[in-house]
Amino acid sequence: MPKRIYAFTLIELIITVAIVLILAGFALVKYSNVIEKARSAEAYAVLADIAAAENGYYVEYNTYTNVWANLDRYSSAPVSQNFDFSSALSSLGSGYVQATHVIGTLDYYMCIKGGGKGTTAPSCP
Repeated sequence: MPKRIYAFTLIELIITVAIVLILAGFALVKYSNVIEKARSAEAYAVLADIAAAENGYYVEYNTYTNVWANLDRYSSAPVSQNFDFSSALSSLGSGYVQATHVIGTLDYYMCIKGGGKGTTAPSCP
């Protein structure tokens, strides 16, 4: 009596590959959400530091500055792999700091005088 060979059928292999692809799709969606949360945390941490430096400058000189070298923490704009940082200050002393995306993410904003932050330019006090 010949030995019986046990093997997977083509249908079983196709179903297995389909299940793996579906699970990989779910993992990719979750992964991209986690990456975006990490980028937003990086942006808001640097923006809060810039805002604090601007407020420190304001306490000392009673005005804000657009020159990085005037801030005690920076000699130039902060360097990031994901963002370019800038500030948009008016002559009235109201404004926000901005993290502009470099690679596939959102822009983030934070008011200098505290309060507003988000992914669209806020109306700061």
